[in-house]
Amino acid sequence: MVRRLKAGAILIVLTLLLGAGPVSARDMSWSARIRALAGSGAVMVTDEADEPWLAHHPDTPMIPASTLKVVTAGAALATLGPDYRFATDFHLSPDGDLYVVGRGDPYLVSEELAHIAQELKARGLRQVGRILLDNRFFAPGLVLHGTNRSFNPYDAYNGALCVNFNTIHALIGADGRVAAAEPQTPLTDLARQSAARSGLKGRVRFNLSDNPETCLVYAGDLLKAFLEQAGIRVRGPVQPTSQDPGAMPLFYRHRSRKSLAWLVSQVFKYSNNFMANQIFLTLGAEVLGPPATADKSRRVVTDYLTSHGIPAFYIEEGSGLSRRTRIKARQMIAVLKHFKPYRELLNHQGRSLLKTGTLKDVKTMAGYLLPSNGQSWPFAILLEGSTVGVQDRNRILSLLQKNLP
Repeated sequence: MVRRLKAGAILIVLTLLLGAGPVSARDMSWSARIRALAGSGAVMVTDEADEPWLAHHPDTPMIPASTLKVVTAGAALATLGPDYRFATDFHLSPDGDLYVVGRGDPYLVSEELAHIAQELKARGLRQVGRILLDNRFFAPGLVLHGTNRSFNPYDAYNGALCVNFNTIHALIGADGRVAAAEPQTPLTDLARQSAARSGLKGRVRFNLSDNPETCLVYAGDLLKAFLEQAGIRVRGPVQPTSQDPGAMPLFYRHRSRKSLAWLVSQVFKYSNNFMANQIFLTLGAEVLGPPATADKSRRVVTDYLTSHGIPAFYIEEGSGLSRRTRIKARQMIAVLKHFKPYRELLNHQGRSLLKTGTLKDVKTMAGYLLPSNGQSWPFAILLEGSTVGVQDRNRILSLLQKNLP
């Protein structure tokens, strides 16, 4: 009897010290394991009534990594609407030049370019002089913090007029010969030259990292290839322009065939940093006017947060690549509370809907736990440190899922 009382007393003391509230011995075991795994990191879960189910360092600012995409998506969906469609404008000058005005479409892929070429042909276009590329919807020389000049696709430049995520997919032989790696994308001269200069071998997808103007010219080159496939003759060169085509007739406005909600689902599915930052930058330009800058987008996201009663936090860019961004688990929970109408856009994993985040020494996860009663409980796992691994993040999620009601 005495031993039982001592054990009960020890349990009460430990419960109070750990701040987990009145829990059973079994509950204490799994929650204590989560706290041990999290260490100096943060973990928080709230139930349907916004009551904390577990809270470990909920007010410690942490690096969100790619879970920041939930914040970016929430602000964009609330501000622009889930059915928002990105636009690309095509003007014809009196002497037949085709002006292509980019407005930040993150999904201007080969299939969309083929569709655009057919639409232009259906409107009577049979030949053009020059293809002039207008990238001014985004600020010139825009390079977001967190990207490096590597060939990795996630380091691609952002811009108002970009195709195929500013990447090239190619087969590069040991002898340096270059071939297309996908049937839907013609291999242009610029693509072939860029692949040969890269020094890469095999089937590779690499970004055009030498400078933003190369990305812009590649967009024009690939459009030219699709125009010619559609039977539209291109007589002049492809080149950037700073001339405003606004006074010229709008020949065709291409609205993306993909909604913002669908694009967000793909951002989550593939953790696409380029797409996330295209959405982030366009958000600022749409609300505060072009050209897009990171500062304008930060202001729009901050306004979104404060308008929903969420204490603002510093956001460097929209994808989570930058380590300058900091968020508290409690703030992420508040973001998730308002993101709940769009929770099905997140990735399913067991009894949860979630987005992961991974940088060197940073492992994060945010989303919703799914109890058996059909509810959705917001959760955030924010871990940092040289000894923290993906397995720690996954073990915490597993413990949370196994102990759901």
